[in-house]
Amino acid sequence: MKIHQGLSEGQVLQRIGRRGATARLTGDCAETGPVSATIRTAGGVLKRWKDRRVGAAARGRFSVTLADIPAGGPYRLDLRCGREQARVKLFFSGDVWLMAGQSNMEGVGDMTAPAKPHPLVRVFSMRREWRQAEDPLHVLGESPDVCHAGARQLTIEQAGSIRRTAKKGVGVGVFFGREMFMRSGVPQGLIATAHGGTSMAQWDPALKDRGGDSQYGSMLLSLRATGQPVAGVLWYQGESDTEGPPVEVYTEKMRGLVAAVRRDLKQPSLPWLMVQIAAVYGSWGGPGWNRIQEQQRLLPSKIKNLEVVSAIDLPLDDNIHIGAAGFPLLAARLARAADRLVHGNRREAPMPRLKAIIPPHPKKAPAHIDVVFDHVPGGLRAAGAARGFALVAGDGREIPSIFKVTLQGDTARLHFQRGLVFPWNTGVAYGHGRMPVCTLTDSRGCALPVFGPRPFLKPDTFLPFITTWRVSPVVASPVAPLGELACPDPDAYGAGVRTYNLDGFANEHPRWDRHSGHGYFSAKLSLTEPMKLEFLLGYDGPFRLWIDGEAFYTDLDGINPCVPDEFSKTATLTAGVHALTVAMDLNRGAAWGFFLRLRRCGLSAAEVRANAFSRPVYSV
Repeated sequence: MKIHQGLSEGQVLQRIGRRGATARLTGDCAETGPVSATIRTAGGVLKRWKDRRVGAAARGRFSVTLADIPAGGPYRLDLRCGREQARVKLFFSGDVWLMAGQSNMEGVGDMTAPAKPHPLVRVFSMRREWRQAEDPLHVLGESPDVCHAGARQLTIEQAGSIRRTAKKGVGVGVFFGREMFMRSGVPQGLIATAHGGTSMAQWDPALKDRGGDSQYGSMLLSLRATGQPVAGVLWYQGESDTEGPPVEVYTEKMRGLVAAVRRDLKQPSLPWLMVQIAAVYGSWGGPGWNRIQEQQRLLPSKIKNLEVVSAIDLPLDDNIHIGAAGFPLLAARLARAADRLVHGNRREAPMPRLKAIIPPHPKKAPAHIDVVFDHVPGGLRAAGAARGFALVAGDGREIPSIFKVTLQGDTARLHFQRGLVFPWNTGVAYGHGRMPVCTLTDSRGCALPVFGPRPFLKPDTFLPFITTWRVSPVVASPVAPLGELACPDPDAYGAGVRTYNLDGFANEHPRWDRHSGHGYFSAKLSLTEPMKLEFLLGYDGPFRLWIDGEAFYTDLDGINPCVPDEFSKTATLTAGVHALTVAMDLNRGAAWGFFLRLRRCGLSAAEVRANAFSRPVYSV
């Protein structure tokens, strides 16, 4: 009597609720007649499992069903048909998890602090053999599939040598298995199918018919080799899709992948536990890195029974891989998510999620933005200073303006300089860039997700500050007082091009300090159509503005402080190019500079909401 399918040595069977696990075994048997099963534990025969009739043998084959095996183990199975017997010396009933994705799921942390193996945490290896789980879990070369091992599979001895000598290989799997055992008290199984550097194209379900030549096909072969359902999927992937066209279709690809796995496993509600990609050092990914993180953050709203766990605060062991010290924290977060999503533990809150961004009042102090989160039991916490937030302009550049973040319950308050006015398309982000410093968690140690940039200003027609001007040196001996001055030409005084910070302040204090005289500025507006424009001004000294050489605005009583948008005047300009000229009296060095931005007027509410209107183009 020989078992061919249904139960392997060392296997963890997947329990189904309180009913326990079910295994359907087939194999060879020369005898004909009923087949009985006895399941033993270290303490003796399992209740109701002594010589239990489970199937029959005929025509050289047997088929049996072992139903309702209670969670636990280690167990021993003895099958008997007449004088023939078969035995599985070691198996378990508990929870089984599919590990898939790329290198951060494969595990390439330094082997300085691997997880301590646990006798009730097992792995279905890349060779498709059950063994005690220990790092490294993934030895790619021992897989029988070309997509992992290439043309030649490693021998058992070669794979064993890699396990003994590997310098890299710590991952989240064993830590997760231990966490879940502590929470559930039942054995844990891990199915190793991840492969570093793989993209969503390589995990495409359309390639499943290629079997072991594709990541998806290989994963299905491993799953089907167990003959069992799984409790859930652990997925960490996305780094290889942060450049070029794959960025645009990542959400679509993830929806297709989840749907296909659920369909192929016949588990329509199969839970997915996904890690949002963490940090990276260097040029990898560019702006696509944050775009993938943002798509991943939003996936729970697009895919049912999927939770995303943040890893942005975890240490790295190289430029892109989470280190050995970070994986215990990640495992604890995944275990919390699994306990809720898979086992229905409602004492566990979901992972922290962005709830709302409350913008600053346009006129009132103090100056701050409130970022509110859901699911932060115990309130927000920070390891040291609260860091990780940024204000980001529409072109992706950070606006260096947040000088402090204070935490109160579920709210992070971002403090910035009073009077600061942001470009209309400014967004709030957390974890912006590829190597941010992020320090916020809830009281459980679950990190905030990377998000944004998320716009926070109400739809309006404010346009960016003019930050690039042709600027004259100090004109120590003006031809006339400011109030009597004809429109000056900065180039006649040796003007050069200067670009100021995104906050919009044309700040000439370093050059004007302790000087008297004038400073002249010029820029151009190119309009594709006639526009009614409100000129929004702020200045800290006597100020004049000309449009196309004609005096437009004069205030000879301007004094400190310089407040953006403090003054305004409206003009209707024709299509074409218009010249702006600014002159300021240095006021014996007391003046520093000015703000100037525009606001389109006369648009319909629909045009404003849709952001569908033309804008001036600035130049010098």
